[in-house]
Amino acid sequence: MAGLLRKLSYNFRDIQYKKPLQIFAQKCSSYSLRTHTCGELGLGHEGERVTIAGWVQTKRLDKFVLLRDRTGVCQVKIPEETNLFDHVKKVPNESVLVLHGIVKRRPEGQENSKMESGLIEVELDSVVETSEADPNLPFQQSKHLQAKEALRLQYRYLDLRRPEIQYNLAVRSALTMKMRQFLVEKKFLDIETPTLFRRTPGGAKEFLVPTRISNKFYSLVQSPQQFKQLLMVGGLDRYFQIARCYRDEGGKPDRQPEFTQLDIEMSFAGREEIVSLIEDLLVFCWPEDLCTPFEQMFYKDAMDNYGVDKPDLRYGNKIQNLTQLFSTCGFDFITNNVSDSNFMVGGVFFDAENAKSLKKSEADVKTALADHLKEQKDKHSPIVISSFSSIDGKVDNSILKKCNDETMNAVLEQIGENKIGFLVCGQKEAILPILGRFRTQLAKTLLPDLDDRSNKFLWVVDFPLFVYEDGILESAHHPFTAPHPEDSQHFRTNPLDCRSLHYDLVLNGQEIAGGSVRIHSADDQKFVLEEVLKEDVSELKHLIDALGSGCPPHAGIAIGLDRLVAILTKANSIRDVIAFPKSAEGRDIMSGAPSEITEEQKTLYHLK
Repeated sequence: MAGLLRKLSYNFRDIQYKKPLQIFAQKCSSYSLRTHTCGELGLGHEGERVTIAGWVQTKRLDKFVLLRDRTGVCQVKIPEETNLFDHVKKVPNESVLVLHGIVKRRPEGQENSKMESGLIEVELDSVVETSEADPNLPFQQSKHLQAKEALRLQYRYLDLRRPEIQYNLAVRSALTMKMRQFLVEKKFLDIETPTLFRRTPGGAKEFLVPTRISNKFYSLVQSPQQFKQLLMVGGLDRYFQIARCYRDEGGKPDRQPEFTQLDIEMSFAGREEIVSLIEDLLVFCWPEDLCTPFEQMFYKDAMDNYGVDKPDLRYGNKIQNLTQLFSTCGFDFITNNVSDSNFMVGGVFFDAENAKSLKKSEADVKTALADHLKEQKDKHSPIVISSFSSIDGKVDNSILKKCNDETMNAVLEQIGENKIGFLVCGQKEAILPILGRFRTQLAKTLLPDLDDRSNKFLWVVDFPLFVYEDGILESAHHPFTAPHPEDSQHFRTNPLDCRSLHYDLVLNGQEIAGGSVRIHSADDQKFVLEEVLKEDVSELKHLIDALGSGCPPHAGIAIGLDRLVAILTKANSIRDVIAFPKSAEGRDIMSGAPSEITEEQKTLYHLK
């Protein structure tokens, strides 16, 4: 990346983990008390008198201090003949030291190739300042033992000292800088939009903000969607911002109630133009060479072959439709339903040497999809799930045990020997998500090199325009998405048959961006809100009026920065790429937010 100076390597736990990106490592000492950072000192500085500053990582042999800052670690040698020895020796780990010293080559045989500054040490001359830490901190910065996440979130200011976190945040900063640079060079305007707004019908649940006016509330924006469309109406035809967004989705693992996205909108553009823009943007920002154009896949094909709308293409193992093989199988449940075009017997299978992982995989998937399975049971739509193995040609499967030999042999011939996986039968729409989850779960278990495989970008297109969620008709993307032009004849007569101009960008099985071509007709927008979604149109009067005042065709997209950086840095969670994240339950454990308010505040905001 332009302007980034050199690679950093950190000694993480028991291995030296070299990160794949370049981040700022030098020139961090300007405008400060120090002359150099801990990580930048090397043989080229031998003999120089330097000022360094950082945190005491540890002390060794009563004569060395390892001083750490965000660029690395430097060994400081304490001369035994000085009175500095007793002073430094008593300083607890994680205390801050600012000190002067002379850079010297380490004695032969004492070099440390795992440290950035491992060829030199700084001989202590004087201590400029000491800020002592509590000797009983909740946890220390140890490469061998990491505190549990709840404790690290409670003391996030200590957790931020971890090299992994500092690296992730530096990557995030560099990536954001490159995105801004690319878009500004393409004549996009960086425009801020309000956070306090009003409810957006047909979208995600929003956080309400009380005001001093009785029964009047703001909503925190779930995205700048309306504002960026209004900017297009206003003639500001290329917009972007690094936007903060808020959604009250309750406690969901690896989700945040507030998150950051790169928000983009462009006039006189459609799906193809947005796709080209984003591919060029990622080629410019990505630390590795990317091959474009990215693969594209229809939503229907993604669901039929992978059971999800965001398939991971780093491995194959598509869902196999085996229904025809069971047409005369002898198992009553299947034979009684096989003539139903919506019924399916499907499977997903992987190469394996044994079937030991199947029991846990089945339990994990059933737990993750408990609500889905209960919903099907309540609808009297039975689903049969059965583990499968054909190790050494011996078939073990409860469904096939109830079938005749002809069916078993046909299934084995199609699937092959030394495979494990799952057979699932039931209504196609109900079992595809189950098979998709099994595919993902088995890949994590059976493909040890998965994280080392090449990144796979994928555009998923031609989503449905509307879907039923819990018996309620909703927009598949949001209510401002335009219908597919090939389905325009169904738009007003049978909108459920319409595809949309919604598109998602998927990376390694995770959605990292989503967008659409927008409705730019006031009449069409009013029809969607009023006739299809049964929403109160008055809540969007300002937008409908704007669309009727001469609105250009326009399209946009939002890239989820948290998710993208987590994938790029191979972080375990998006919480590891956010400076001050919320817990999985949406709480700020460090400050105790959300918190109670006083009776006086309740009165002020008419909450009692």
